[in-house]
Amino acid sequence: MKKRWLSYAIAAVPALAIALLCVCFEAGDRGISPALRIQYLSDGFFLSAVLFLGCGMLICIADAGNFYGIQFLGYTLVRMFSPSKERFGARKDYFTYCTEKQAKQKEKGTPGAKWVMIHVGLGCLVLSLVFAFVFYRV
Repeated sequence: MKKRWLSYAIAAVPALAIALLCVCFEAGDRGISPALRIQYLSDGFFLSAVLFLGCGMLICIADAGNFYGIQFLGYTLVRMFSPSKERFGARKDYFTYCTEKQAKQKEKGTPGAKWVMIHVGLGCLVLSLVFAFVFYRV
């Protein structure tokens, strides 16, 4: 349980840093007032939400095996242009490459980082919506 909270705290620090950097950047350009500060916080947390949700979804897509084709292309190109004499002897086809990757992934297990990133991104999105609601009420 402590490990889970620690991973959420570690992921929340960059999200907060991104939000605060966005606030500093916007405050330097347009000045600062209480209403604008709330708008800047909403923008900053929305930027963090987009980045964390996007990275989390990309990790989910990669875990599902949808990038195996690109990885196989890279494997084939490296194999083709390597100076090794065995480059043509032990060639794999795409099906063999995919089954080996799936076996390695099943052996390694699924990482929990994708869910941490998605949950932190959703939290940032909620904070962004709360700050936007407060901004329009002020």
